[in-house]
Amino acid sequence: MLMQIRNWATGWIAGAIMGLIIITFAVWGINFADQGSEPVVASVNGKDIKLRQFQRAYNNFRDQMQKYTGKSLTPSEEELLKKQTLDKLIQDEIINQATGDNGLQISDAVIRKAITNIDVFNGGNGFDRGAYEIGVMQMGMTTAVFERQLRQELMANQLQYAVTNSAFVSEKEAVWLTRINKQTRDLTYTILPADELKDSIEISDDAIEQYYNKTSQGLSDPEQVRVAYLELSVEKLAQDVEIVEEALRSYYDDNKDKYDVKEQRKVHIVDFKLAPNAEDKDIEIASSKAEKIRKLIASGISFTEIAENHDDGAAPEMLVSEHGFLVRGVLPKEIDEVVFSVNEGELSEVMRTDRGLHVFRVEGIKGGINNTFENAKEEVEKDYKRSEAEHKYFDLADTLVTLAYEHADTLEVAAEEVGIEIQESDRFSRNSATGILAEPKVLVASFDKEAIKSGENSEAIELNNNRLLVLQVLEHFPAEKKSLEAVREQVAQILKTEQASKMQREKGQKILQQLQQGSNLSQVAGALKFEWSQVEGVTRDDVSVNRKILRTAFKLGKPERDGLTFGGVEIGKKDYAVVAVSRIEYPITLNDEDIDKTKSMLLQSKANEEWSSVLDELKEKASISIYSSRL
Repeated sequence: MLMQIRNWATGWIAGAIMGLIIITFAVWGINFADQGSEPVVASVNGKDIKLRQFQRAYNNFRDQMQKYTGKSLTPSEEELLKKQTLDKLIQDEIINQATGDNGLQISDAVIRKAITNIDVFNGGNGFDRGAYEIGVMQMGMTTAVFERQLRQELMANQLQYAVTNSAFVSEKEAVWLTRINKQTRDLTYTILPADELKDSIEISDDAIEQYYNKTSQGLSDPEQVRVAYLELSVEKLAQDVEIVEEALRSYYDDNKDKYDVKEQRKVHIVDFKLAPNAEDKDIEIASSKAEKIRKLIASGISFTEIAENHDDGAAPEMLVSEHGFLVRGVLPKEIDEVVFSVNEGELSEVMRTDRGLHVFRVEGIKGGINNTFENAKEEVEKDYKRSEAEHKYFDLADTLVTLAYEHADTLEVAAEEVGIEIQESDRFSRNSATGILAEPKVLVASFDKEAIKSGENSEAIELNNNRLLVLQVLEHFPAEKKSLEAVREQVAQILKTEQASKMQREKGQKILQQLQQGSNLSQVAGALKFEWSQVEGVTRDDVSVNRKILRTAFKLGKPERDGLTFGGVEIGKKDYAVVAVSRIEYPITLNDEDIDKTKSMLLQSKANEEWSSVLDELKEKASISIYSSRL
């Protein structure tokens, strides 16, 4: 496999990944060339992975995880994450070495294009060098290190593309799997809900107290904090930008292309279908009909009324259409030329093209030579304010980040220098936060153990829409278990649900047992007092049947003639369902679109298998040492 990689990679098109690039090294860590005698946590073929690299990768990945979950990781989750982080760093180093061994390269031009295509480095006027440098700095890198890591990432993608591009799916495979996916099944099922038994269950005080003494989850007031924070945003800065007419006009002149909207025309058209080689008789009939319709429009009858009341259904077929403001080149060439040559409100003569006969009227004109500074002033003012605010934002962001770090025990120095007010929150939990405090990144920082313990400023938190926030935890309120009396009814309901769920699960297993012993569906339903539901011809994605029942049904084997296959499944952690399959039917014919979709899915699956196989081969050949005690 590896012998073929270099040949495949030669034909790889670098531009294909530009819209898909994900800078994984920003999450996984920076591999600095010189980290001195720092402890080593692993080595791959003699190349060391240093402790600092691991810590950066782990911290960044942990932050990503907490951002999406909105909560801190448990100790067991942290241990698992450490292992996954180190595994990923080892895999990345193996891939980096493989790209070098196979002579893969990325040109400077591709690197430049990749950087300019990254959204966070672009402003209103395209690539913004200042945003790029600040963004890279906030990742803890220089631009040189960033570009080196980006080159490694692109070469890794190049290697993966070279491997996965060899995957192949035959037509026979695609057809076979499509038939499997498109099969239908006839089902009989019942759902045994726990709620229908809860009211008949009594829970003793001893059981409630025993549960309360053993369990805190769900019975406590949540952990809360109170924070102070500084928020810097382009939107707020834009509100304070002073408007000077001269500056606006200068901005308009510098960006005139943006506001010079191409001429657009709104048009109603009546088309009369006529073949290019139509006989004279058909042309005469069509022309007569078109002229009649034109006269009706000229007399004041609307195009809508023409469509609704004046189409006799006879040949030629007539079609009335309305086109919103169109630029040149959208309509067929012959019609386009005439539409953009007549005046607004002017009704055309009947004209003929190779598509038939046409009558039209231009209903509105905008853009083109009519556009001026005055027409665009409102949009220019908005863009000017944002442009000025963005420039100021990047300068102030640098100052805010630096001062919040240098004066970690207070926000006052940064607030005074940047010119923004310190805001203080009321106490809030992870679930009660509102506004900017409910942002996942902000929640993670607010409940960070180190931030709570130290009371120091958080790292700068970058949010969407050019917003930056630094916070300081002022007070911390640990989670506190509620009194027994406050949660007595809650605990009783929990225990009732548990018992009811257990009873229904046991009933479901009795149903399955009787079916296995040969009882028919009606006999079992009568004996155990429940009702069956029946559905025919259901597919894998049928929305009318519970998803768990559906998945269980399609996992069951094929029933024997006049027989059933059956199974049980828990639903929603409290209810239980029994499902029986009586018939399976495969489609006789398949459409090409479904086969193509299946082929694409199989191709992706095989490509992933090829890539995993290559990674396994590389790992097997590599000399890897891991020093877990240093993590």
